[in-house]
Amino acid sequence: MEQQNTKKYRVGVISLLITATIINSFDRASLSIAAPFIIKEFGIDTAVMGIALSAFFSTYVIGNLFGGMLVDKYGAKKVLGASVAIWSVFSGLTGFAQNVTHIVLARLGVGMGEGPSFPCVAKVIGGNFPTEEKGTAIGTNAAGARIGLAICPIVMVFLITTWGWRVAFFITGFGALAWCALWMMFFTDLSQVSAAKGGGNVKAEKIKWTVLLRNRAILGLIVVKFTQDFLQWMFLTWIPAYLVSGRGFSVVEMGFYTSLAFGVAAVAQPCIGFLSDWLIRAGWSINQARKTVQVGLQLFSATIIITGISDNPGIAIFFMVLAISAESTCAGHIWTIFTDIIPSSHIGSVSGLVNAIGAIAGIISPILTGVIVKVTGNFQLALMIGGCSILIASVFLLFVVPSLNEPWYEQLGLKKPEKDPSHGAALASATA
Repeated sequence: MEQQNTKKYRVGVISLLITATIINSFDRASLSIAAPFIIKEFGIDTAVMGIALSAFFSTYVIGNLFGGMLVDKYGAKKVLGASVAIWSVFSGLTGFAQNVTHIVLARLGVGMGEGPSFPCVAKVIGGNFPTEEKGTAIGTNAAGARIGLAICPIVMVFLITTWGWRVAFFITGFGALAWCALWMMFFTDLSQVSAAKGGGNVKAEKIKWTVLLRNRAILGLIVVKFTQDFLQWMFLTWIPAYLVSGRGFSVVEMGFYTSLAFGVAAVAQPCIGFLSDWLIRAGWSINQARKTVQVGLQLFSATIIITGISDNPGIAIFFMVLAISAESTCAGHIWTIFTDIIPSSHIGSVSGLVNAIGAIAGIISPILTGVIVKVTGNFQLALMIGGCSILIASVFLLFVVPSLNEPWYEQLGLKKPEKDPSHGAALASATA
């Protein structure tokens, strides 16, 4: 019996995707938890360990670019399955490391493997979910990233203290290969099946990257992603140090407030996605609903400036939790916008390009923040720059990025097909 795009099918797909995203963020963060133990065993300093921690991003950028193109060519089932397998194996191989070089090589493999993951998720949701469900689907999946960050310290510390850091990587790395088996056995990309039956005309057309990178719409979207990610990676890399050295909190208090912020984000992401979808069902245009929600989140994220300038610890913590949770939700919701405006046949390539450039902010932001703190002696200016960065994202989204009501065929240099498969039009039966 041929599988149908029913509610049950879409719930199953999201369940698989959110599990992959939890594994993704867990393996991304696991090295930072094991770092003190590795530093002690190898007899290295924090500067050398910092190189190992940053190695992930150099190949993550490349993985986004090429992974996005591969998912458009070969489909999400094959590419995401291979992606999870690659980063899981390299994460597991970390346990065999005998020196820092081995650690760096393993992290390069993890970065390359994780690169295609979010373009693959966008491909699956963009092609198999109707417009009025995409926000909820993206938000639910994005919550997995915060869940992974929340459980990683607990699980890794338990495994490390029980069996050592090497066994911790063996279990969490190689153990994730079980997900690959489930994915290959149970996932069917119905959008690929429909495209094959319809002749796949849209897929045959190639994107001219020179046209793409000169287009105002795409460049505007790139600026939005980059300036958002600048603040995101500041939060992920420096907030613990800010709370301890900048505010004088204990390590326990730091852990509580950091976990609180990401815990709020994990709850908020599916709720905000649902709100975005509900506005569309209530009669708002796609452009009004998505931009209103995204800009609102960006403005809340910018309140980190208040954290930086406030002398009151309570006020500072309140706005820090608000800003981190809003930015985390914002980072997830932008993928809903990707699925709205990028035709499903090209969503991997285009979202991979945009995400790759955004990932460069993950290299720049931690370094620049560290330099600013060293020069000024505090975090005030750094937090102000981070807040202003995401305000720039709001300006570009409102005044540079054009309407989201129609897929961007012209902006991508593509011919609009007679039967437009985007915005859920090809999923007329998806409400079943």
